Amino acid sequence: MSETASHSPASAAGQVLSTPEFDAREIEQFSEKDAKAITVIGKMLVAFFFYSFIVMVFVGYWTMSKGGQQKPPHAAGAGAHHGAGHADEEE
Repeated sequence: MSETASHSPASAAGQVLSTPEFDAREIEQFSEKDAKAITVIGKMLVAFFFYSFIVMVFVGYWTMSKGGQQKPPHAAGAGAHHGAGHADEEE
């Protein structure tokens, strides 16, 4: 017998056999589940975007129909009076 052809139990015990962590069937199942998860996440993102778009359009229309941001008539006079009151307090 030659040295290359003979294997003793001691030399086999020193070697670690490399086995794959997952077999082909498990990898296929993971791929199927990942595809389903990607589809569900994509649909959720589309739904959230569409909801946000509808709310944005509604709020924009509501804001424009109310005339935007308008100051009440008494706000212009109150600002001038309020500024004058601070000038008196500083002196």
